[in-house]
Amino acid sequence: MELAVIFSERKVYTETDPLKIQLDQGVHEIVGYTGAYGIHRNAVKVTCSHITFVGKGKDHTTIRGGFKVHNQRNVKFEELAVMNQSRYGLELEGSETTVDVLKCVVKECGWTGMSVKDGATVTATQCEFVENGEFGVLCHGANTKARLNNCKMHHNGEAGLNAYLDAVVDLHGTKTDIHSNKEHGILADSRGKVNIHLPSQHNTSHDNDEQDRYQELGGSIANINADGTFTHVVEDDDDDN
Repeated sequence: MELAVIFSERKVYTETDPLKIQLDQGVHEIVGYTGAYGIHRNAVKVTCSHITFVGKGKDHTTIRGGFKVHNQRNVKFEELAVMNQSRYGLELEGSETTVDVLKCVVKECGWTGMSVKDGATVTATQCEFVENGEFGVLCHGANTKARLNNCKMHHNGEAGLNAYLDAVVDLHGTKTDIHSNKEHGILADSRGKVNIHLPSQHNTSHDNDEQDRYQELGGSIANINADGTFTHVVEDDDDDN
């Protein structure tokens, strides 16, 4: 990131001409930084907009540690495996944050695979969020938006997907698959909303240890029909659908 800052000072990078950080095959260890109260964070702070981190494939390039993005635009992660046993894999926050995640796997993180909060906007495509301590994906806070295209969330310690506190998540793609999580598959809590842009018969969430789809405290889970109308899959807090 120190080199990225130097490069960004020498040239103006844009959405169509981003700074690209190429990561070779193998395992890359993140040194991290000291955060509040002197606590060490095993993560890289992304301090530039218009930057892409690209590996050689999620089976070939592994990051041991996490990434934190706060109020940076057009940040991309491509073809990587991210593992942070201490906290989050991807921590994306702030109303100015826009992030794309493509063909990545975020796994074995101590807390949550991908946390999206405080108004951030994120698109993840063909990604897996697996075997994380809490949630595969957690989105929370007003104006927080996530679009998940053909993503898989499975074998996480709590829910595969949690939309919390007014966050909105849109699920697209017939390869979307949420299963084998130790609690719920999809959780919509405290006015969080999950819109499933798939037919109601699509097996989006299945074989989770508790409810496959669960909403509480004003949360909403609905299938969006082709004509724009919606069908609420879960009608009350105690349904197990």
